[in-house]
Amino acid sequence: MHHILYASPGPTRALSRRLRCSKHLQPFFCSLFDLLRAAGAMCFLIGATGPGVTKTGEALIGSTSDDPYLFRTFVHAALPSGDCLGHVGTELVYATVLDLPRGSRRSRSTWFPLVPAAAIKDRSDLEPPFQVEPGEVGRGVNSAGLAFAIALAVERPKARTGVPEGRHEPVRFCDVSRRMMNECHTVDDALNLLQHIPAITPAFSVMLADAEGHLAQVEVGAYGTAVHERYSKENPGVAIAVNCYQSKELNGFNLPEAELHATQNNNGCRSSRGWDLVQEQMKQGKLLDVSTFRDILSDHEHRDRDPAENPLLKWWGYSICNHGTRKQDAYEADAAPWGTVSAEVLEPAKKLLHYNYGWACGEGAEFQDQLFQSHSWSHFASFRSPSAGEHTGRGGGRPVACTTVKGELLAEASQFLCTAF
Repeated sequence: MHHILYASPGPTRALSRRLRCSKHLQPFFCSLFDLLRAAGAMCFLIGATGPGVTKTGEALIGSTSDDPYLFRTFVHAALPSGDCLGHVGTELVYATVLDLPRGSRRSRSTWFPLVPAAAIKDRSDLEPPFQVEPGEVGRGVNSAGLAFAIALAVERPKARTGVPEGRHEPVRFCDVSRRMMNECHTVDDALNLLQHIPAITPAFSVMLADAEGHLAQVEVGAYGTAVHERYSKENPGVAIAVNCYQSKELNGFNLPEAELHATQNNNGCRSSRGWDLVQEQMKQGKLLDVSTFRDILSDHEHRDRDPAENPLLKWWGYSICNHGTRKQDAYEADAAPWGTVSAEVLEPAKKLLHYNYGWACGEGAEFQDQLFQSHSWSHFASFRSPSAGEHTGRGGGRPVACTTVKGELLAEASQFLCTAF
């Protein structure tokens, strides 16, 4: 039996105080729980579309999902119900202690006590350290062919002076993403939704693509919404997003440690490496497709840089395929390393999610603090979004899990899986 646990409706006050005091995450503590509850928080995104850019001329989105190694993605599929479209996407959840590799060390100050494995193996009441919304999508494509992926934009805290009369509290992105997957058919639909919301939390760069070949990079957060790039079959192009604002409207609201030009963080080097790889592909006469996107998402340039020096998030690496580590023989949740826990390519024209558990390069863990990474796949598995009448089962409820937090394929995946596994 595979155990996937969700947090209770809110974190405890004691845990909140502990996390706010943790030095290596202080840049985020203006809204830590909002930031980390967001699916696929720290990421690299690439989008491309149009003749002469992609092999088919259709739009593609590629992404890495970078998180603490104990916080894992899994694939789920939601069946259409009523007016709601179906979708296939990734969801984030903390792995339970039952899934921990033997020998991993747990601090008493974290969410479960330090006790022998035999004493906890039957526990089912252990909770992750912060709230996660069940069913929340971080990357996905729906049955109309709208796809999206997100990368956290690390913005400056906005002073809380109360909500002026006639204004509203920021809308949670998890609610926005649910509406995008349920209701929106095109990039224009999604942009219309985003641009009519005054403020969204947490802040994100959102890569959007649709079955007609439209592509947009839009930024949303406490300071508003800005469309940074738009491309189509008639106007081909490539867009790359990392964990900061890039638009002229919003880039002044980045946290200083997150600025694209700040040489010590990993935003600039991952972004510039992405552009270099695109140019290399073009010089070799290779148009972009799922395979070339996989090559980009597997890249290790800057892997030799010390993750301890990253001011944006200590113990998070510098390469696109991110191998962050403290080089320890045990996982310390109080000072967790971050890295790529999965890689994805979204192909909206075919309504496909190509998913790779762990590192896209397929390597195993080098250090024991890189939990579960020895389970990394060496290939994509392709899942198709369910459409009305195509699948059996009851729609409108909890999405159907297709994989586990340990990278295992579940029997329920067979009705959505399009490739041999």
